[in-house]
Amino acid sequence: MSDQNCEQNQKTIRKPRQNQLAWLLLVVLGWWLWPAPQTPQQVRTLPAGWRHFCPGDQIRGIALTEEYLWVGGLYGLKRFDWRNCDDTSNGIATLPVNLVRIEALLVDPTGNLWVGHEMGLLCLDPQGVWHDHTSSMPDPKVMSLCWSLQNELWVGTWRGVAVRSTGGLWRHLGSADGLPGERVRAICADSAGGIWIGSYESPAGGLLHWNGAQKTAYTTANLLAHPNVSALFEDSQRRMWIGTGYFDRGGVTLFSDWQKGDLSSAKIMRQTDGLAGNKGRSLFEDRNNIIWIGSELDGLTRVDKNGAIKVIRETDGLNGSEIMCMLQDPDGNLWLGQEKGLCRIAASVLDGFR
Repeated sequence: MSDQNCEQNQKTIRKPRQNQLAWLLLVVLGWWLWPAPQTPQQVRTLPAGWRHFCPGDQIRGIALTEEYLWVGGLYGLKRFDWRNCDDTSNGIATLPVNLVRIEALLVDPTGNLWVGHEMGLLCLDPQGVWHDHTSSMPDPKVMSLCWSLQNELWVGTWRGVAVRSTGGLWRHLGSADGLPGERVRAICADSAGGIWIGSYESPAGGLLHWNGAQKTAYTTANLLAHPNVSALFEDSQRRMWIGTGYFDRGGVTLFSDWQKGDLSSAKIMRQTDGLAGNKGRSLFEDRNNIIWIGSELDGLTRVDKNGAIKVIRETDGLNGSEIMCMLQDPDGNLWLGQEKGLCRIAASVLDGFR
């Protein structure tokens, strides 16, 4: 057989093999690109009296006025008619900046709405005009807001505290002023005119109580369950609640005799004591004097006046397991800011927890 005939036979054999490989590649590619059958998304059926809003948002700040519930989260500022649960956000005055990651909201006695966010501090006055106070902050990252008995606004930032006087002047406080750490996540005004400032700077965090000229520092050595202070609250019995922790570590301190400085009265509560989780992420007292403790990873704890504890979880109706903030509207409904959105528990449901 000539060399020419041999070459033609090899081409004839090679061509079918190439065609087979091409078809095989097409089959594999078609299988890879073929859309997978869509699994129908199940709609969650909530128990009666439970409602969810702002799906997918992280709600870190909520505030209430006579007409509106203001809601701040990862995706900006929203507004609801709290009576009818209608979203009225389209009526908010045009913002001067693109708001992202709101950390705290506060309505002061004159009706100003203060908005602390990732990149500064804004104020919406009752006439619907926005004012930007970011340049007055020691750091643009605002983490907490508090209104004192002296009618001063206290602002916790990632680099200390800013205080606005009744005359509108700002002053700054830092480690040189006694702060145990300058990353301030929690501030609380007490009934005696003092201010509690919680640092979130483990292992160097802690708590400072500032009452007039007297400053008292608290650490894990004498009061706290963890150096990171994430929530502060004085209840109607004038007891101080201190939420601390990091993820699944920490605890909540109940400091009953803080006015006398009696550390022996302090009690640390953890998951082993019945709390939903170890970290105290948020604290609130409702109109029936029930204390609510929001955790970071494990749901909500209800503590009644006799100390009885009940845990509420996502399976009960929560919108996730983390509770970042709480408040109650005049009709008795409890609103929770959570990592998956906003949750509303009707007053009738709260009464059923008794």
